[in-house]
Amino acid sequence: MSVVLKYGIALGVLVEIWTAIVIGMGWHKDPALLLLFFVVIPIQITVLVMALKGTAAAGASYGKQVVTGFGISVVAGVLIALGSIVLTTVVFPEYFNELRTAGEAMLQKAGLPPEQVEAQLKANEGMYNPWQNALSGFLGATVTGLVVSAIAGAFLRKR
Repeated sequence: MSVVLKYGIALGVLVEIWTAIVIGMGWHKDPALLLLFFVVIPIQITVLVMALKGTAAAGASYGKQVVTGFGISVVAGVLIALGSIVLTTVVFPEYFNELRTAGEAMLQKAGLPPEQVEAQLKANEGMYNPWQNALSGFLGATVTGLVVSAIAGAFLRKR
């Protein structure tokens, strides 16, 4: 199995496991705990650095490092998008309702009048859609992967 597939699958699976933990534990309902979702960023950085260290040892150039890291992130992004759809529609079908309710409670607690709360919820309605959420996961993984690979590749490459 190629480095791109092996590490891309590993990254996608790790991110989905972490996402399932966050939702399963109900952390998405608490604004302070919801931030734990972003542990996916250090997970991605770790997986990419591990992969790029291996390709650097095999003599990969900077360009090859960036392409490899981006490829890993695209593979992971596809798995993350598919996993997101499954998690939010099949495994945790109430996820978006719970997220919306938590957002509403947070806005009310901040002291916003009811009409502003409703306007804010309406403006954020796209966030409560499984397909939009999946696309955000894909884009987040690929953009993060490109940036991390460009930086890591500068340090982990054949000189």
